[in-house]
Amino acid sequence: MFKAVLRLFTILLFLSLSSCAVNPVTGEQDLVLMSEEQEVALGRQYHQEVLQEYRVYDNPVLQDYVQRIGNKLAAKSHRSNLVYRFTLLDSKEVNAFALPGGYIYITRGIMAYLKSEAELAAVLGHEIGHVTARHSVRQYSAQQLTSLGVVLGSIFIPGMNEAGGQLMQTFGAAILRGYGREHELEADRLGAEYLARTDYNPQAMIDVISVLKDQEVFETERAKAEGREPRYYHGVFASHPDNDTRLHEVVGTAQILANRDKAYYVGKEEYLQLLDGLIYGDSPQEGITRGNDFYHDGLNIALTLPEKWNVTNLPDRLLATAPGGAAVIQIGVEDLNKIMSPRQFMIERLGLTNLGNEAALKINGLDAHTGISLVNTGIGRRPTRFTVIYFNNRAYIIAGMTRDANQLSTYDDAFTATARSFHEMTPEERALAQPLHLTVVQAKADTRFATLAKESPLEVYAESQLRLLNGKYPQGEPQAGELLKLIE
Repeated sequence: MFKAVLRLFTILLFLSLSSCAVNPVTGEQDLVLMSEEQEVALGRQYHQEVLQEYRVYDNPVLQDYVQRIGNKLAAKSHRSNLVYRFTLLDSKEVNAFALPGGYIYITRGIMAYLKSEAELAAVLGHEIGHVTARHSVRQYSAQQLTSLGVVLGSIFIPGMNEAGGQLMQTFGAAILRGYGREHELEADRLGAEYLARTDYNPQAMIDVISVLKDQEVFETERAKAEGREPRYYHGVFASHPDNDTRLHEVVGTAQILANRDKAYYVGKEEYLQLLDGLIYGDSPQEGITRGNDFYHDGLNIALTLPEKWNVTNLPDRLLATAPGGAAVIQIGVEDLNKIMSPRQFMIERLGLTNLGNEAALKINGLDAHTGISLVNTGIGRRPTRFTVIYFNNRAYIIAGMTRDANQLSTYDDAFTATARSFHEMTPEERALAQPLHLTVVQAKADTRFATLAKESPLEVYAESQLRLLNGKYPQGEPQAGELLKLIE
């Protein structure tokens, strides 16, 4: 037994030594279990999955602009040998992220809140930093070694039971969670360094984080008022506040590299001109929410959700949440592939074999079926009201569930009313199915956000949202002659 363990240990030691690679940033040996070729291949594979989850934003000029700025930064990076691909995604999420091997993504949602080319460069530089430091590869390798550690622990520690294995896995997970902050700080440092090398002010890194932190404060307050959990998308920057001492230190280090004889490039006017006309909020491909009404031009449908419920339009479904999170309605759609009744669809396609309280319906002239079924969830089995509506060879699935299993009757009227509101869009509603856009104007001496908010199509928190868009949150006002982003 001892010889077998020794042989396994020797193999693992050889594997570890043979997997060391030079970190392109530090020049030191890193323990990694993936070659650069494998890293690029992994990025290429997941790139296809990203494009299935997100649409590419249909604006070639803006796409080319993002690629050009990214290329300029990447050329000054520690891994300039890679071919970097920068993709602008058609998503209102405020986010940016990187895959292994040089695949980098930024959403139109985050671009709407940036104020200059320098801030765009800061976001892209941060993501390039993740790639150059091989953070995803190092995370992967650490996870693999954690798994090996559990195996070794079960061999070397006699009587180590499942609980002991779980403890070791938990300890490994804690180490991996700790990597998050260090990796983000390293990406900030590298991004700031690449900014300095390309004549952008490294301070733009802190400016971006400040913008995102303002959004976090606003979203926290809004979620509290609406009785729901806050939604934060920008995880890449959320690991530290904008006044973080270490963050200022790493940005300050990059400042030393800057060419002090040459002025920093900000590019505010050019950036804002390119943003003029950018879709803001919901994309027409995903449908448009106006208050609690939902319109989808491509699908030619409309419906109304319960008043005072929070509506969230996601790429693959529509959610409405009752105040306090007491109930939720989810609406999705699936193609019909063979002729069957709505009831058959519920049983065969949705697997609802335990339907009760069911009935065939005609909803605004459309075939439909409704019923209640017990559904397994993370919080136990819950009775759920399902309604399936047929329209244009598609099945629209409306499901309503309550947090308390005994409260279905309290919210069932809201569930059924939502389903009964489903209808083919009218010509008058088609105008409401168009998205909002950013427009860029010049502020006058008397321009105030309170006045702009009254003229804005934004339905809630218009004044705060306009301040966030222009970096003036929570109380700032425009300066005469300043370029402002408005919504129309």
